[in-house]
Amino acid sequence: MYTVMITGGLGSGKSTLCDLLCEHGAISVDLDEINRNLLATNTMYVQDLAQRFGEDILDENGSVITSKLAQRAFADEQSTKDLNAIAFPYIIEIATDYILDVHCTPRSDAEVLVVEVPLLTEAPDLVKLADEIIAVNAPSDIRLQRAVSRGMDSRDALRRIAAQPTDAERSAIASTICDNFGTEEDLRAWVNAWWSERGFA
Repeated sequence: MYTVMITGGLGSGKSTLCDLLCEHGAISVDLDEINRNLLATNTMYVQDLAQRFGEDILDENGSVITSKLAQRAFADEQSTKDLNAIAFPYIIEIATDYILDVHCTPRSDAEVLVVEVPLLTEAPDLVKLADEIIAVNAPSDIRLQRAVSRGMDSRDALRRIAAQPTDAERSAIASTICDNFGTEEDLRAWVNAWWSERGFA
């Protein structure tokens, strides 16, 4: 199975790209979904987060209040680094097991496995598992507009964009660049061409 890792900043369109590839028959792994499952089920992970960002990020049931965690974790560069240092080992362990198991025991007839990794520049262990890395790039003003249109607060979006790697940093580890400046139909045309060029059925 051909493993494609998709990376890009907030509002770049990486999730849409993944969805379009899945329309062609790819299967996907979403690290954000893995993280959400960990927050709901892994008490050690939750405790590590609470120890760093404060016990009051937890509600009365001991569950993480994600909005409060995000507010503190993206408040400054060091806080974001601390969040990643805590989260990455948990997330990458599960993602790696999934990717390797798919290759050893294919779970479907799909030829392509798509893995969405927003912070791939900080996950060298995952980079090694990729057959191809696609960096989805877009200007920051377009990314901000897309994030706000999805309901995100503009100040929160700007903080997150500033804390993330730059397009240049993502492009440096990528084998393919997708400049997503236009419409979803433009992106669909790019995906159709990519799929055809790779010779997948």
